[in-house]
Amino acid sequence: MGAHARVTDGERRSRWITYTATGLLVVVVLIIMAIMWGTRTANATATAQSKAKQLNEELVAAGLSPVDPDVLTKALGTKGGQLCADPAGTVAKVAALTNGAAGPGQRPIIAGQRLVEGAGLAVKVYCPDKQQQFAQALAGLHLEG
Repeated sequence: MGAHARVTDGERRSRWITYTATGLLVVVVLIIMAIMWGTRTANATATAQSKAKQLNEELVAAGLSPVDPDVLTKALGTKGGQLCADPAGTVAKVAALTNGAAGPGQRPIIAGQRLVEGAGLAVKVYCPDKQQQFAQALAGLHLEG
């Protein structure tokens, strides 16, 4: 007899069943993961669209112009994006707005009250827990209007 033992039909059948069952289990797990991912993505999109609609309602109620909901959905998502991640930094960026010129003609402008009011409404909708931080960052600014 050689060094290698012969594989019997029973062992082959047992291996085939094991490999097939393992393969089917992997496929089932992948299908479940794909369904869960799709559901999660759909829920996130619906939430982002709902918040964009809510912000537009707040803007209109305050006498401001509404913003394209797709733009809001992409820019702010479900959690307010950079606005909610760093409200004070966002206020600093608004305060540092310039007239668009480059070089010697570049000079800061006074941020409009309406722009800041719109940002405040966005904070109210997307991250109400950051409203105090946003208000504190605004306290030292000189705003137009």
